[in-house]
Amino acid sequence: MKTRFKQTKVALVAIATCIAACGISAVPAGARVTEKNTKFCAAIGSDQGAGIDFEGLGPQEAAFAAKLERKLAKTGVPTKLKKDLGKLARVYDRIAKGESAAEVLDAAGQAAILPALTRFSKYFAANCVEIPPST
Repeated sequence: MKTRFKQTKVALVAIATCIAACGISAVPAGARVTEKNTKFCAAIGSDQGAGIDFEGLGPQEAAFAAKLERKLAKTGVPTKLKKDLGKLARVYDRIAKGESAAEVLDAAGQAAILPALTRFSKYFAANCVEIPPST
């Protein structure tokens, strides 16, 4: 079961990364976000999770992830993303309360959070990923 969860997690991360990369390459250079949300990037870049192993995503890791999602929602993100972060926090809350990650992130659960992960990835890419100007 742990292998299945790892495959699920890897698939979700790969999908989110692919969507973010496609979003970055599809936007013309002049259309990128001009004012970046530095509070959002700082919250993601903090080392609050040092020492936590996200490989198994147990209750402790899920509780940390839920707290981080709520913190990110308070950094001035757009309303839709704020709702998405709340939705993701509730998913992590379920795992923190003892539900297995494999059950919470079954096929239906993954499909339900995929739009939220997509918006999160696009916002992260637009605000926190430095894209050097093309020469």
